[in-house]
Amino acid sequence: MKLFKFRNKTGLLSFIIIALSALSISALQAQEKSVINSSTFGAIEARHLGPARMSGRISALDAVEEDFRIVYVGSASGGVWKSTNGGTSFKPVFDKHIQSIGAVTIDQDHPDTVWVGTGEPWIRNSVSTGGGIYKTTNGGDTWKKLGLENTERIARIVVHPENSDIVYVAAMGHLWGPNEERGVYKTIDGGKTWEKVLYIDENTGCADITIDPREPETLYTGMWDFRRKAYTFRSGGPGSGLYKTSNGGKDWKKLTNDLPKDSIGRIAVDISSVDTTIVYALIETKKTALYRSKDKGESWEEMNKTGVVKERPFYFCYIVTDPVDTNRIYKPGLQLSVSDNGGKTFDSGNLISFGGGVHSDLHALWINPKNNNDLYLGTDGGVYISNDKGVSWRIVRSLPLSQFYHVSTDMEKPYNVYGGLQDNGSWYGPSASPGGIQNANWENVGGGDGFYVFTDHDDPNIIYSQSQGGNINRLYLETNESKTIKPFADKETGKLRFNWNTPVAFGEKSGAIYVGAQYLYRSHDRGDTWEKISPDLTTDNPEKQKQNESGGVTIDNTSAENHCSIITISESPLDENIIWVGTDDGNLQVTTDGGKNWTDVTGNVPDLPECTWCSFVEPGRFERGTAYVTFDGHRNGDKA
Repeated sequence: MKLFKFRNKTGLLSFIIIALSALSISALQAQEKSVINSSTFGAIEARHLGPARMSGRISALDAVEEDFRIVYVGSASGGVWKSTNGGTSFKPVFDKHIQSIGAVTIDQDHPDTVWVGTGEPWIRNSVSTGGGIYKTTNGGDTWKKLGLENTERIARIVVHPENSDIVYVAAMGHLWGPNEERGVYKTIDGGKTWEKVLYIDENTGCADITIDPREPETLYTGMWDFRRKAYTFRSGGPGSGLYKTSNGGKDWKKLTNDLPKDSIGRIAVDISSVDTTIVYALIETKKTALYRSKDKGESWEEMNKTGVVKERPFYFCYIVTDPVDTNRIYKPGLQLSVSDNGGKTFDSGNLISFGGGVHSDLHALWINPKNNNDLYLGTDGGVYISNDKGVSWRIVRSLPLSQFYHVSTDMEKPYNVYGGLQDNGSWYGPSASPGGIQNANWENVGGGDGFYVFTDHDDPNIIYSQSQGGNINRLYLETNESKTIKPFADKETGKLRFNWNTPVAFGEKSGAIYVGAQYLYRSHDRGDTWEKISPDLTTDNPEKQKQNESGGVTIDNTSAENHCSIITISESPLDENIIWVGTDDGNLQVTTDGGKNWTDVTGNVPDLPECTWCSFVEPGRFERGTAYVTFDGHRNGDKA
């Protein structure tokens, strides 16, 4: 983090700029003395408020085969949790370490030994970053970091079934730029040292790996060439391919017989533990399909290329074979699809749970090898349990793993907390409650991917919530009446570019509502009408507005990569005419006359890399011209 303070010639726009990729009090202290230090907050203990009604995004899970009541759950940004009673209750066991989890694997011969790979492997635009691999030998009481820090995200870990010191890791590598710490890694000494046994190039990582349980020198792996930028995504390239080793990683063979010859994206692979000559591979291409081999990968047969198999292949590239029935295959995706004929056809079933349907977006599945009726399912809405092969489900309501984008509070006593959650809508709940805060105390006030949520300036019974793509909802709590108040395009504006995380702000001084596209809009009547108060404040770079081409091998345009848009808005608490705006393509703009005129002050920031995401502006509360500004460069591969 870098701290800058300067004043321009006119003296009207002096401000402090903090350029950072991650807020760090210690780094700030290193540059200037401050009365704030670690001891200032040492006596403050965090208090859990919730919610757990909808849980949160699960990225990995594993259970003990001899006692499936013991299960470990890894989440996208909430660490690792453990249950010893079949999901009735969970406790966090990984709080002191990196919270973005990509893989969780139990050493089934020594079930107190668990491996955790950090960094979520389901790489949407808002994905979190990891930093290596960890191991516990006492059931999660303590953990030891064992390297691979620069892999950024680990997709899978497999333990040798006959020698627990031998472990293989599927390292995806950096999402936003090239790096060499990616591919397949192997340890033969329990993680003390690592050898990279399969490496293609600096753009290609390993997305999946599976080991033959009967001939553990044989492994299959899916290598994936990919890259994400702030405004686009590419799945697929010359590095992608399906590989096999028969000597523990010393030599690898690229499998091509009967497989697609055109550009390949992400690959998922799994071996039937009933008959290990049978291997399944889900391969992303222009015609994504499921393939089956009956001779250990020497030849392949295309089994299925229907919609269930093809849906969002870069994001739902995942298959699990039943440990008892070689013809039964599970395909998690938007919902759980099942085949009982080796992949020829799939049935999505009803996916019924007690109290409602199973949450969409499925990324983790464990099947009990001792009784294949028992399943744990990880979704973007939490963990579900089935004891009848997925015919019916019940949700675990004791996992508070919600991913909040933004949080606000009101002025009630006790005050309420409001927030928007990834994949789980918008909610609010009390900061305190007699007998403690419970799930029932939290109320849902908006759907979709929740972002900004706040109460009206004058009436706390009016709540504004915002979901992806600039959709804003106004809710009257007393009547439960709601209205969409999103600004719409006209002939003058043309298409509006709303960011995935569209900023909505409340003017502390004016009481106005602001929302940003490429233009800044303001409303003085609670969103019933809007006034455009700026020109295009972005760079308006046409090369960064080709989202209809995003995706790579398969087009994937969900508005997540919308770019050249406003990302942060702040009205000065001292003067409503001073409004600050930051954009995702690197502009910092300010007006001192309520939007009549704007000044681009980006160039005043020293040593700022071009097009660095201007993530937040906090106007000063003592001087009109002061503001604190954060810049986030991780989408450009800049982690400084």
